[in-house]
Amino acid sequence: TDNKKAEAKGKETNLWQEILREAMTKKDLEDANIFIFGDQFTGKKSLLRVMNNLIQKELDDNKDRLKLDEGAPKYGMINYTYLNVAKLSENDLDSIGKMGVWIVNDLVDKDTFQSLIKPEYLTKCICLIVVDLSRPWMIKESITKWLNFIYDNFSTLILKFPYEKQQEMREQSKFLYNSLYSNSKHQVV
Repeated sequence: TDNKKAEAKGKETNLWQEILREAMTKKDLEDANIFIFGDQFTGKKSLLRVMNNLIQKELDDNKDRLKLDEGAPKYGMINYTYLNVAKLSENDLDSIGKMGVWIVNDLVDKDTFQSLIKPEYLTKCICLIVVDLSRPWMIKESITKWLNFIYDNFSTLILKFPYEKQQEMREQSKFLYNSLYSNSKHQVV
């Protein structure tokens, strides 16, 4: 009977060691950021709510629902929130990463924007420009305005990286752009 107790205790210890080892080796996703640019009342928060609902259906986790309007100025120039994300390729859908979401409603001066945005945020990010489709004659002007804002602010932040990292980011951007326009005359060399 003492042998059986020792054997059971050994199995229990092995189980806990296995769980601990698995938890220590589990790779979390790197945090990333989405920048959503657009004039007020163009649907940026609505787009974000739809994205969040899709993610939450996958996670099946209502406790971390996005609450955009709580605690943030309702129509401030820059709002921040985050989405919990999971690696869908694995069996367990635990929330293992955060997607920072920056909503920019108005052209902010460069110093203010750059005091909030760290250069590291640009290594894993995507920018979305939301336009007002009820005013189609303003779409080109709106996109141009926001592209200039992004270029002015991000180019300064990128210069804070070492030269090798800047080159790596340029090459990655070029690759992504060319893969998007693979059958087009708009490829970058």
